[in-house]
Amino acid sequence: MRIARFEFSEGARFQPGARKDDPNSVGQHIDLLRKQQHGELTPKDVVSDARNPNSPLHSFFEWDDGEAAEQYRLQQARGLIRSVVAIYTREDAPAVKMKAYVHVADPGAQHYREASHAMSQERTREMVLRRALDELIGWKRRYKDLQEFAQLIPVIDQLRDEISAPR
Repeated sequence: MRIARFEFSEGARFQPGARKDDPNSVGQHIDLLRKQQHGELTPKDVVSDARNPNSPLHSFFEWDDGEAAEQYRLQQARGLIRSVVAIYTREDAPAVKMKAYVHVADPGAQHYREASHAMSQERTREMVLRRALDELIGWKRRYKDLQEFAQLIPVIDQLRDEISAPR
């Protein structure tokens, strides 16, 4: 089998100013880098190449070091928030571990909210479930061709139908 062409994955997000109009040339360039590295491509290889302003990869990166550092710190903060787990207790039940915070994709005001509070409010619950479902569908797209996960595909489709059904 051979690669016929390249596209960006559905829902791919890039920094403002990224030249997204020619995914095929981006894919071809990354594949060339892979071949130059004897089939083993690393993110460092990509960044090294992208430093050249003439590289088709250049526009996909933030080259202002101050801005890049701030974006990286925000990414680190997101990871930190996502890594916190709360242990909930009740007198009548065993302790339960849960993510402490969930991302609420409120248009124009994305934020994190304490998980049990977010899930107790209809509006934020829908946002959290929608994001989780979108991530699950993305996982399905990435791994649907792996035979080892074939049994999960119908389960994901059933969940999608149940969650997406009008209430």
